[in-house]
Amino acid sequence: MNAPSGYGQNTNPAMPYAMIIIAAVILASNHIVARYMNGVIPPMGMVFWRMVIGACVLLPFAGLGLFSNRTLIFKHWKLFLILGVLFVPLGNGIIYAAYSFTTALNGGVVSASQPAITVVLSWLLFRDMINWKQGIGILIAASGVLAIISRGDPAALLTLRFNIGDLMMVGAIGFVALHNVLLRLVPGDINTPQLLLAVQLFGLLIGGPLYLAETLFYSPVPVTYDAIAALLWIGIAVTAIAVGLTNTAVRIIGANKASMANYLRAGFTAILAILLLGETFQTFHAVGLFLVIGGVLLMSRGRSAIAGAR
Repeated sequence: MNAPSGYGQNTNPAMPYAMIIIAAVILASNHIVARYMNGVIPPMGMVFWRMVIGACVLLPFAGLGLFSNRTLIFKHWKLFLILGVLFVPLGNGIIYAAYSFTTALNGGVVSASQPAITVVLSWLLFRDMINWKQGIGILIAASGVLAIISRGDPAALLTLRFNIGDLMMVGAIGFVALHNVLLRLVPGDINTPQLLLAVQLFGLLIGGPLYLAETLFYSPVPVTYDAIAALLWIGIAVTAIAVGLTNTAVRIIGANKASMANYLRAGFTAILAILLLGETFQTFHAVGLFLVIGGVLLMSRGRSAIAGAR
């Protein structure tokens, strides 16, 4: 994949890889913060303020362009509403809720399977061809996810005794993957910052009422230094900086090479969970991580026979 015009020109070859590493560490911290603040910040409160803060950061850079493209955006309002719902309450909201029941280690490994889920959804929705390498890679990655949600106990697969948090994480990653697959339908006149801002704003149309209901009937977001610091971090660092670095790297070196961020994120999440949360790295984590990363790596080596529509 050639870099688009204006990208990669006179750029240090190591720069995009540095961006990927930094972004992977920041994205891994999202799992750590979510697990650490579990029981303190309710899930919809966390995702609501994350998107509000992220939108405020992006507004100076994308607001004018978004306003200029308002006719185009309203023409495709159903698409943007679907993208917003998938990304905000269904994707990130369920991820934060899942950490009431599972560990950051489990969540980090399961989330690394997102590229494999993306390939399957691309095949189902747009009939993108899957070659034999991708097919085998998907099966291997799925085996890794099963190793995690069964806690390495084969009997759990037979009796369906799964951890609800891990199942929620799989579902949430599926929603995020579907969001990514549907991005190909977004008009090309809308650039990446405008797209991110639009998705966040449309997502808040649904996430806002859910957050209000959560505040009234479950638990409000506490106004404490820890809560504010956590929300600022995931709103600015995770939502704006990490996503921006990743998207920039993708435009320079292409999506295939940039997909290494998924493997790095899983590894960094495991390291941070052990160091900061005191979680224990067990044998099934190692098996699951090996299978997921190996499967996704094999899958990314395969090329689709027919390119999907852009």
